[in-house]
Amino acid sequence: MLPLIRKSIAYKFFPVCWTVLIIILLCIPGSMVPGKGIFSIPNLDKLVHVILFGTNVLLWGWHYGQSDRTPGVLKQIIVADVVLTTGLGIALEYVQGSGLVSHRSFDVKDIMADTVGALIAGAWLWWRTLRKQPGQF
Repeated sequence: MLPLIRKSIAYKFFPVCWTVLIIILLCIPGSMVPGKGIFSIPNLDKLVHVILFGTNVLLWGWHYGQSDRTPGVLKQIIVADVVLTTGLGIALEYVQGSGLVSHRSFDVKDIMADTVGALIAGAWLWWRTLRKQPGQF
C-alpha cells in the first residue's frame, strides 16, 4: 500500500489540486462559510489555516522528495516550498482585504496561522531529509 501512495504522490496532481482548493476556499464569499455548529468554535479558522497550508507544504515536499535529489537540493526545495506557501497565504489575505471577495477581510492572525502550518510541515520535511535514503521521503 505504501509504494502505491508514494507513486501517486510523485505526480503533481495532488499538490496542484490542494493548492487550487486553498485558493477556492479562501476566495469564496464569507456569507457561504457556515457559522453554526462546529464552525462557531472560536479560532477554529486558525486551525483550519494551519492544516491547509501545512498540508500544502507536505504535498509539494513529498512530490519533489520522491526523486533522487541530494539532501542539499531537497533542503532548498523545502525552503522554497515554505516561502511560496506562506506567500500564497499573504496574497490571499490581501485579496480578501481588497474587497474582491465579499464578506471577507484581511486578518494578520490568518497569515500567522498559514506561516505556522507551513513552518511545522517544512521542519518535519527537513528532519525527514536528514534521514532520507535515495528514492524515499
